[in-house]
Amino acid sequence: MKTKTLSLWFVFALAGLPLVGHPEPVRELEVLAAQIPGASESGLNGRDIELVLATFKECGFKARFTMQPYERHARTYRDRPEFDAVMTAPLFWDLPGFATSAYIWYQPGAFYNHSRLGNVETLADLEGLHVVTFRGGINVLGIQDKLSMFGSITEITDRSIHSRLLFMGRVDAILADGFVVAEVNRRIFQSKRLQEMWPSQSDTFRFAPIFNPVPQRMVFREASLAEAFDKCFDRLSDRGVIDAINDKFIDKYQSVLRFRYLGR
Repeated sequence: MKTKTLSLWFVFALAGLPLVGHPEPVRELEVLAAQIPGASESGLNGRDIELVLATFKECGFKARFTMQPYERHARTYRDRPEFDAVMTAPLFWDLPGFATSAYIWYQPGAFYNHSRLGNVETLADLEGLHVVTFRGGINVLGIQDKLSMFGSITEITDRSIHSRLLFMGRVDAILADGFVVAEVNRRIFQSKRLQEMWPSQSDTFRFAPIFNPVPQRMVFREASLAEAFDKCFDRLSDRGVIDAINDKFIDKYQSVLRFRYLGR
């Protein structure tokens, strides 16, 4: 009996779980995730969610993920205490609970038709133009006081609509993460029907990282879980696991992003 108890103690100690008397079974955490193409999607695929899954595995956490559109996932976490954690939360979001350090950075910028606009290197180059961004993008990008400079700016949740509007010439630029836009564009081109004539084959689309990278963190209801997450993430980073996951997703789009994504 002593040998069995000691073995259980050792397993739970490795998992970073509290040890009070006999260890209790690991409960399944309810986690809200933002549904973002290429980053966090149903089936638990994407750069963002793979970073979280790897860290949870290192910690010994079990979790069930609920996918919701970006920003809505944070409102649900704020309103429904049955959820234990929320991922992909910018540093300035005021959410109840205990925040981790940043575990992922997104690189927002302008994805645009270079054949029509020429070079875009700063936000000022978009003055008077029509742009589209993701839900909550105006706040995340910090452009609340610059809205009057655009011909129009629209927040749309469905990111595939962003790309279709750009390809059809209905907007001049997408303001969003470059990797996410590149992934959405790839999917659209793969599923494009023969009779669809947009975009023109002579059009060249480019990405310009005109905004600062946006760090994102997790928020947990319990302080001990947030602390454990940071420690597990740091161990994975030291072993090169975090870089390997980022490279796996980002490197395939570096030529499209002109090697300007997160300074890589």
